[in-house]
Amino acid sequence: MIEAITQQLFEASQSRLACRIQMRGEPLSRVIHPYGICSTSTDKIMLVCWQSLGFTSATGKPGYRNLSLMDCESVEILDQHFTVDAGFNPDDKQYCDWVYHV
Repeated sequence: MIEAITQQLFEASQSRLACRIQMRGEPLSRVIHPYGICSTSTDKIMLVCWQSLGFTSATGKPGYRNLSLMDCESVEILDQHFTVDAGFNPDDKQYCDWVYHV
């Protein structure tokens, strides 16, 4: 299942299409712009994205999110195109090894 989710996110990022994702244990979905998948220094596999809408903390605003890929239960690719935020830096030290990125 993770392989299928990874493939969907890859295809969406290459086409610059937003996605609706459902994360384990969350009551509402999130709308994200998938920027990539990477591992961290603690060997966690993370979905790096810009979240434009959906479940977050009470004070949450649109912005960058690093979400556990293992907690992603479903992906729906939307017909909404996105542009990559100018502040995205794939060389940032928080990202160790990229599977892929925009």
